[in-house]
Amino acid sequence: MSFPPQQPPGEPRSRLARLRSTLPRNRKESLAAALAFAPPLGAAIIMETAFGFFLPLVPTGLTIGVALFLLSTRWLRRRERPPKPRESAEPLRLPPPVKPLIGRKAEAEEVIDQALERGLVIVRGVAGIGTSALAVNAGWRLAPETDRQRYADLRGQDPDEPEGTLSVVERVLRTLDCPLGPIESLEGAAQKVFAALQHTGQVLLLDNVERWSQVAWLPRHVPGSWVIVAGELKAGAGDAVPADVAVVQIGLLDADDGVALLRSRIAEERIEADPVATERLTNLFLRRPAITVGIGRWLAENPQVPIATLVTDLEQGPHDHTLQVLLAMQLRRVSPEAQRLLALFARAPIAELGIDGATALAGESEPDVEQAMEELSQHGLVEKVRTSRVRVVDAARAIAAPPKDWDAAWQRLVERFADRADFFAERLHQEEARRWFGIEDRALLQILRTRQPSPRAAGPLGRIADALEVWFLLEQRHQERREAARALTYAARTLGDADVQATAELRLCLIALALGDPRAAQEHLDNASGLQAGVESWPVQLHLARAATLLATGDEFAAVESSLVQYGQALPGGDAIGQATRWINMAVLRIRRGQVCGFEGRTDEANRLYADALGTLVQALGISEQAGDVHAQAHSRELLALVHWYLGRAHDATRSWEKAVQLYERSGDTIGQARCQVHQAAALPRNRRGEAVRLLRSALARLPTTGVSTALARLHLAGAEPRNAQRHREKGLDALAPWDGIAEPLQVTEIRRRLRSIPSTDSPVSGTLHDPA
Repeated sequence: MSFPPQQPPGEPRSRLARLRSTLPRNRKESLAAALAFAPPLGAAIIMETAFGFFLPLVPTGLTIGVALFLLSTRWLRRRERPPKPRESAEPLRLPPPVKPLIGRKAEAEEVIDQALERGLVIVRGVAGIGTSALAVNAGWRLAPETDRQRYADLRGQDPDEPEGTLSVVERVLRTLDCPLGPIESLEGAAQKVFAALQHTGQVLLLDNVERWSQVAWLPRHVPGSWVIVAGELKAGAGDAVPADVAVVQIGLLDADDGVALLRSRIAEERIEADPVATERLTNLFLRRPAITVGIGRWLAENPQVPIATLVTDLEQGPHDHTLQVLLAMQLRRVSPEAQRLLALFARAPIAELGIDGATALAGESEPDVEQAMEELSQHGLVEKVRTSRVRVVDAARAIAAPPKDWDAAWQRLVERFADRADFFAERLHQEEARRWFGIEDRALLQILRTRQPSPRAAGPLGRIADALEVWFLLEQRHQERREAARALTYAARTLGDADVQATAELRLCLIALALGDPRAAQEHLDNASGLQAGVESWPVQLHLARAATLLATGDEFAAVESSLVQYGQALPGGDAIGQATRWINMAVLRIRRGQVCGFEGRTDEANRLYADALGTLVQALGISEQAGDVHAQAHSRELLALVHWYLGRAHDATRSWEKAVQLYERSGDTIGQARCQVHQAAALPRNRRGEAVRLLRSALARLPTTGVSTALARLHLAGAEPRNAQRHREKGLDALAPWDGIAEPLQVTEIRRRLRSIPSTDSPVSGTLHDPA
């Protein structure tokens, strides 16, 4: 095996700068700069232990670059993940209660009674009926102290589609100050909610829920706390609210209550001045609180207009669009600047904007935009949501005129978001930066999904994609990473930019490897390589992705070594982190070869390979320590532990795993932590079976649902928990399903064989591999 000459460690350059330097000179400013990482090599290594378990070496190797990329250089200058502060994207307290809450006393009492008895209660009603006001009122009565209130408005950034379940899960967990990490199952998310709420006396109000499926994962009863879900919860196929869930249905106001609500908005004399007109108004328009409030606002702003005149105007319009008619009348009263801002708001594909985004969209000064926003709010055309953010009222969206200067306005907005994303992505060690991303990441995704991107927006879209990759990887949110990469793929294809498309396909390849899906990884790798002119022009990341995919789909060690050599040759001079990555991956290749030799009975050859890997890893560790790369140090330590174990040095292996766990925690890599937990559990003696089970269960909570590490953890659990062996057997085989029908490495074949050999009785898993000692 040959190695390119080692470069001196030196001070590492910015990851982004290092990656961009690998691109063709004339593409450095294109979206191809989004080539943001290198993949983990290998799929797993199995080994016999005291339990007869098998010890994994997971997708290892150079550890998906953006993790290295952001956790080691300019993106996180402290070079380690600091303690994570609260990063709520929502204000925690409930909105101010509506006082008085007219006509809803009985319903409010029912909501409180059901919450106290059942724990979770749904307040259900059509839009404009006062559902949110009733739920907020009940929440204040259940938890009058603001430190016991938790609130989330679950309307998303897409004006046309409700928030997906995964996004709702993230919003809820963030509202409860729960660390996100990879959300691999709704059951796991429900457990986090349960743990955060139980015996706290808190009320959690989830407002504006459109479908039961958005919140069906929530725990139904949490001792010592209450959950209120408010919204339409439209019934659809397979989306009905179960019969065992408490539902308080909200109907129309009584006529007297409608008049009472109007009296709270305008003078009594106007209502009494024309009883006939008031009766007509009541019978036709005062049964929905939103319309009543709109009528009261209009009458208050037009004190000289009789009620009879307003009734006549409203009767001429369609009754199912009364609010639109009212808002159209209001729109005629606002300034031209406010009308223009509303037109731009209504056209924007993101539903909520703060003052910064609104200023960019309008292209005006911030004070002028603030004044226009306040004017629109006073007339009921927009509503304030969260902190200093506004959302166009749905009825107002339908009456807004098409903006004349939309293309320029949209370009300004995209560029502003790209600039802000760049700025905060470089400061992710700061609370302010993480808070900003926690609020705006869905808006950034929505911008990236633009169906008809402008060629002028290519650069900003690429910067947004880079920033999202950095942020989502920091939070270990791999599904969102995939969403962003797919959106980048579409944008690149639409713009006809092959380099950008190759970047996006490469990113999707690496994400698929991280999620344990080698078939998808191979497809995306083929797409990426097909968009490049030839192997000699490949960027360094493509060589690494090819090596990783080869190791995940077989034991073609010669081809893997060739890709790693090409990677080393393509590295720019002085790239210390790149050199550490190369040494780590070369060590992975030797360990994998040694594992196969040992399995075939060639123990002496295996031990020589392990000894060579040990020396290589010592070099990699030294370089990564000098470069300050915490993640590369963690990976080197993990691999050193494996080599020590194979060479019979159990004490050294244990110490290295402990150090690796600490380093992975500092770098924020929960999957790396989980891998080490599987290693540690497999190495424990039989008399510490309980500890092994706890480690394995903790690892499974962090691992993807598919992949070799997950299958190995299930295999270990099948041996440690004979009574649940069949369940672990099935879940382990499901984790290996991505290899069905494609080439697979020996370790996958062997793990599948061991899982299938698990007996249906209560006997433990049996079978041996080579003796590492």
